[in-house]
Amino acid sequence: MIIFGTRLYGKVDAIPGVGYVATKFGHLNFLPLLPTEGWLVVAEEGDGWRGQSIPISMKSVLVAWARTLFIIAGLPSLLLGLAVFFGEGAGKAVTPGIIAAVCIGGLIASYRWTWVTHASPERALEIARQAGIGLAGLEQLRDLYAEPKPAPVVAPAERWTPPES
Repeated sequence: MIIFGTRLYGKVDAIPGVGYVATKFGHLNFLPLLPTEGWLVVAEEGDGWRGQSIPISMKSVLVAWARTLFIIAGLPSLLLGLAVFFGEGAGKAVTPGIIAAVCIGGLIASYRWTWVTHASPERALEIARQAGIGLAGLEQLRDLYAEPKPAPVVAPAERWTPPES
C-alpha cells in the first residue's frame, strides 16, 4: 500500500504563548519529500491544526529531512549492529554501531537542542512579522524576551565603622 499526501514536518522555533514553525511537505509513505509551504502553527486540535502561512523556513526543512535520515539510517544500523554483535562478535559490529549511535544522538539532539527547538528573540519577532501579528503582539513578544529588570533593594543605611586592630 502506498500512502501519499501532505503533512507538517520539521517542528522548530517555538515561541512561548504563540506557537511554532513547521513546514508542510508532500510525503510518500510518511517520508517528507517536497516542502510546499511554511506555517506558524498556533494550535493543534485532534488530527488537525490551526495557523498562519509564512515563508518556508530552511531550518524547518533541513530539520525534517535530517530527522528522517536519522531514522532511515539509524534503525537499520542498530538492528544490523545487534545482529552482527550477537552473531559474529563485537569487532565486526563497530561500524553499524557507530552509525546507529550517531543517528540516535542526532535524533535526540534535534528534539532537545534549544537552538533548534526554540526561536531566538530576533527570530521570534521575524516570524511574528511574517505571520502578520500586529504592533501590540510584537510589543508583547519584545516584553516576553526582554531581560528582567533588577528590583531596587532598599536597605537601611548604617554608619560604617572600621574594625578594631
